[in-house]
Amino acid sequence: MASSIKALPAILLIDIFKSYGVGDNKVDALRNINLEINKGEFLALCGPSGSGKSTLLNILSGIDKPTAGSTLFLDKALNDLNENQLSIIRSKHLGFIFQFFNLIPVLSAFDNVCYPLILNGNYTKKTAKEQALHYLDSVGISTLRDRKPGQLSGGQQQRVAIARALANNPQVVVADEPTGNLDLATGEAILDLLMKINQDTGTTFIISTHSTQLKDRARRVIEIEDGELVRDSAK
Repeated sequence: MASSIKALPAILLIDIFKSYGVGDNKVDALRNINLEINKGEFLALCGPSGSGKSTLLNILSGIDKPTAGSTLFLDKALNDLNENQLSIIRSKHLGFIFQFFNLIPVLSAFDNVCYPLILNGNYTKKTAKEQALHYLDSVGISTLRDRKPGQLSGGQQQRVAIARALANNPQVVVADEPTGNLDLATGEAILDLLMKINQDTGTTFIISTHSTQLKDRARRVIEIEDGELVRDSAK
């Protein structure tokens, strides 16, 4: 007989509010956010600039704390953790992909993926090197491993950034406008790659975007305006 027990979500946000400033200078960045993200989802978070997308990503990933409400990440209540505990969770369970790649310009593609693994203390040098090579190969860029970011195209740099995000085998990947700095064709190729990784590994992807490409293709689309969730395609 099939089990009736529902699997626990990867992320659960309950009555989230986030404000900045006080008095007349107070700004409500997020208001009454309730959101459940299941393990293995490929979710697009859409909205105009200033709508609260980045603030929401920061809260669900434990980079920032809400003014009110609760954040559960892989069954852990992030509100109750100190910065050191949050940092450990992020290093072990989260991967980040950014619009502007955030690669270290003096390091090769290989070292940009390998060094964070060593610095986080999650891998030995030998295993970190193996992981870096594996993930550079998985994103189709292992032949360019010795090139520095300035010797790579935008799409190639983003592939290095994706390899870096995946090399620690995170359960959740958070991407903030990962195709926003790329041309249309390159953006499509990067999106194809992210969707394939999601399908092959079951890694949860949460992607903030202005891209209509992603909005049209994501299996779930969340729209945010003025700090409030206004649409969820899963409902």
